[in-house]
Amino acid sequence: MKPIWHIIIYTLIAGVIAAVTAPIPGTSLLLTALEVFMIVHLAKINEAKLELKEIGYTAVALYGLSTILKDTALEILTFVPLVGWVVEVIVAVLFVFFLGILANLYFSKPSRKQVN
Repeated sequence: MKPIWHIIIYTLIAGVIAAVTAPIPGTSLLLTALEVFMIVHLAKINEAKLELKEIGYTAVALYGLSTILKDTALEILTFVPLVGWVVEVIVAVLFVFFLGILANLYFSKPSRKQVN
């Protein structure tokens, strides 16, 4: 299966998580965990070297970026019934999709491949 299909699957999962948890404040951390898992999975698909230290850095960077941008927007939208909840799902889906595309581009670079 091509990496784009994996990204689409993660995007759909993010949409479901965001839709189910939209009215509950603080649940956007579930999306951050999904994003880290997706990045690790995309690294494996592309046979890129990804060490535990890099996973940790990625998780911290994603959490920081996610908190500043996505989580702030999602938490504010949580308090706007119905319309905010729908927009929250759209924001989550777009963020995960574009993050997946960027991660796949990064890991598909020849310099990121594992040396056998």
